Amino acid sequence: MNREQKTVDWRKLAKTLTPRTQAFIDGKYQPSISGATFDCINPATGKSIAQVASCDSADVDVPSRARAALSTPATGRAAPRPRARR
Repeated sequence: MNREQKTVDWRKLAKTLTPRTQAFIDGKYQPSISGATFDCINPATGKSIAQVASCDSADVDVPSRARAALSTPATGRAAPRPRARR
């Protein structure tokens, strides 16, 4: 490390971070459909970091249904504006 580099206190920095607790589904962060959560545990301390969205097959089906709709002939070949109205 040269003299121009700045030392970062990663522990201090880590305390300022807030973890995302929602699932990233269909291009956005949102809670699980069921509303269920689970504890995200820090393995070094055994303490809970956050309550995180617990997704199941219903959450997985959301983007799958959207993809299936785009692959249907009527919707998949439609121009973006008419497709948005469906």
